[in-house]
Amino acid sequence: MTYRYRCEIRTMDYWLLSMYHTYHSMIGMCNLVLLGASVALTVRFWNEVNVNVQVFLVLFCLLIPVFHPAGVWMKARSRAKMTPQNTEMAFSDQGIYVTLDGKHEMISWNKVKGAKKEGNMVILFTGGGHGYMLTDHVLGEEKEEFYNYVKARVYTGDGNHSDKRRKSK
Repeated sequence: MTYRYRCEIRTMDYWLLSMYHTYHSMIGMCNLVLLGASVALTVRFWNEVNVNVQVFLVLFCLLIPVFHPAGVWMKARSRAKMTPQNTEMAFSDQGIYVTLDGKHEMISWNKVKGAKKEGNMVILFTGGGHGYMLTDHVLGEEKEEFYNYVKARVYTGDGNHSDKRRKSK
């Protein structure tokens, strides 16, 4: 079976990935505790402080739900601008055929270090901090089928493919 996709990574894709990682980690839990504390402080001291402190408390309450996501959005926008667009990828039993700006590359499955399903995408790791992101808007309804196809071919580093390794345990 062959899968073909034209990848276009949007700012929203990077933003969702960053927010997913943040709020599925200890940092996300600390953010939620900080948000709760800021709201509790604001409610507790609102009538006892002057206008300047009230403004500070409101800004403090907006830190996690507004300013943090806005900062992540700005970073995501710059990353999206630097990312090559219109990458064409074809997946077959021999490997991954990548085309970008008229240049072609064949990546055999034994060079793919892993595949991971994140919130809104499938990420293929090819080593050295490099990889390919295939988002939900590119994969569509084939996401689960495609992910299983890739996982069955990813090289585990011990001479086995991931599907063979799972069966032997």
